[in-house]
Amino acid sequence: MRAKLMLLGAVAVALSSTAAVASVVVVRSLGPSAKAYPPGKTLPESAKITLQGGDVVTVLSPSAAQTLRGPGNFTAGEVNLASAAAKRGRFGALRTAEVAKNPSIWDIDVTQSGKVCVAEPTKVKLWRADTAGEAKISIRSADGKAEEVKWAAGKAIAAWPNALPVKNSVEYQIEWDGSGEKSKVTFVTVQKSPADLVGAAQLLIENGCENQLDLLVDSASKAGK
Repeated sequence: MRAKLMLLGAVAVALSSTAAVASVVVVRSLGPSAKAYPPGKTLPESAKITLQGGDVVTVLSPSAAQTLRGPGNFTAGEVNLASAAAKRGRFGALRTAEVAKNPSIWDIDVTQSGKVCVAEPTKVKLWRADTAGEAKISIRSADGKAEEVKWAAGKAIAAWPNALPVKNSVEYQIEWDGSGEKSKVTFVTVQKSPADLVGAAQLLIENGCENQLDLLVDSASKAGK
């Protein structure tokens, strides 16, 4: 029994040590070396990233994202060093000259289709980029139930209707009043939203929530500039 407990303790220490070392995660990978660096792969700071011509790999550290282009040899820890100098810009506000983008990866961009990861199904928020005037959408679930959501002029955020509960793996169709433009979202409920960038990226990759991952990487990339 004592030997078994010692073995379990050793395994726990090994796992915790591995988690502590793996501080960078690959979020995008294109080119000849894509199989060696698939999205979701974690790397310790000391890891060497060897890229061939045509390779484009984006990695995310606890404080920023950086895109590496081949050919060349890189150290995973360089991402942390490069982003440390720009930490003041982490998740900073967008410049007024830029196109408005969703400020939170956990709010639904009503113009995009795809899977959406949610940690709190009863607190889902809907976001729109154009806040110039009033707007209304209709949300319809797979079983035919429908609810309307309205935004007042100047408002970007609206709550998901309580009468249409968010359900895991269920598709919902969103249609704009007047234009008839449509999008479809399928929710993936997760236990909790990670507080760190690397953990959030891993969760989004594992569950196929690509739009949220793109937003996360975009925000983190701005922090590294």
